[in-house]
Amino acid sequence: CDWIITGLKCSCLCSSNFASVYWPKTLLSFSSFSEFFVDDFSSHAGNTSLWNELSDTVMEGGRSKAILVPHSTDKFQRAVLFTLLDPQSCGAAIAGIKKLVELDLTEYKDIQLRIRGRGQYRGYEFVIRHKNQFGPKLPSYVHFFEAPDDFETIILPISAFEAYLQGKPVENAAPLDKKNVTALGILAYGGVHVHRKQQGVGALEIDWIKIS
Repeated sequence: CDWIITGLKCSCLCSSNFASVYWPKTLLSFSSFSEFFVDDFSSHAGNTSLWNELSDTVMEGGRSKAILVPHSTDKFQRAVLFTLLDPQSCGAAIAGIKKLVELDLTEYKDIQLRIRGRGQYRGYEFVIRHKNQFGPKLPSYVHFFEAPDDFETIILPISAFEAYLQGKPVENAAPLDKKNVTALGILAYGGVHVHRKQQGVGALEIDWIKIS
């Protein structure tokens, strides 16, 4: 599948071409810095409106839902990714968000997230696309992660991202082009092709997302 890399491969949910949907692109160019924020939701610099929903409802039979919203009080501010996973009989479900970017990550090693998980599941995946490749036969580059119960900084080595297509690893896939990263995403998955099966409502609280 396209961004549905956890494998929505039921009879009516097998692929999607999200390139046909318009989202604004964010230009991030910080090659001279040792690290930079993709979004810092703990400050006024964060912008949830630049992240757009990427869920299985764009396809026939899809019933899942996601939304990223700001959350602030007089003591803190952050973003919360609310997801509803409503799998089909085969277990296929996906709910998440996507941000179009223009990034050269050749000098960077890690993606860091300051997060906390709530709700009925903790399994998520961080997804990278490169070269504006969004076709249904083109892989995504994926790193699965577990959301902690208390706020922690999760580190995802960029070198550990693996190519996936229709929810399965792609053998002999071309490596991620770190010089031409064009989209980032965070997804909750139903788990049709993995051992963990997930459904219901989840909340991922996000302070910030950083490249280092």
